[in-house]
Amino acid sequence: MNPIPSDAELLARMKNFEDNFVERKTVADDRDWLKTIVAFANSTPSGWNSVLFIGVKNSGEIETPQVNLDSLQIKLNATLLKTYPPIPCFKHVVEENGRQALAVIVPYSENKPHFAGPSYLRKGSETVIASEDQFAELIASRNSLVAEILAHKGEFVHVVNSKRGNSAFDSYWPGTPKIHDCNQHFITIESGMEPRNRITFPISDIVIGRERQSNRFQVTIYR
Repeated sequence: MNPIPSDAELLARMKNFEDNFVERKTVADDRDWLKTIVAFANSTPSGWNSVLFIGVKNSGEIETPQVNLDSLQIKLNATLLKTYPPIPCFKHVVEENGRQALAVIVPYSENKPHFAGPSYLRKGSETVIASEDQFAELIASRNSLVAEILAHKGEFVHVVNSKRGNSAFDSYWPGTPKIHDCNQHFITIESGMEPRNRITFPISDIVIGRERQSNRFQVTIYR
């Protein structure tokens, strides 16, 4: 993560032109805080920080009359609860000419995409908010390979180690391995109940199919 900007850097960015990574909003413009923070979290590149200045006019001048910054931060924190997955950001008070404003620093997020509200799933007869793990599965399931693997999550599967182009070197996992988890980057297969029995492989090394005799879902790992 890029270091938090210094006071001098924040003031310089507050006074400069708005760009892809800087936006200024007045305190009254609270309806736009959420969408700006979500947009920053989805757009900020690695190694960089975006900044939303609250209590600052378009001219780059801190607005008057001054508001209570404690109340402002309480309101902002309530707004951030509406983001999903939660957005990591930092709040910092900037001061110029005896006036204060709030800088909301939004770094690069490894958990994007973010949304201005939760995702929902059905659990029996109830509608519930998806957990972060469930949300990650929803995003990963856009990939048809990942979606098919996730459809067999928790099931016993047939696992084959293979060398590309030479099936004579194929080997088979003993026992009853299961798919523990899968996302757009990795698959984790477990051969026991303990975390040490889980092994993770790049999704790019995986081919799926059916084992002929048992018709069990098969995962082939190319080494």
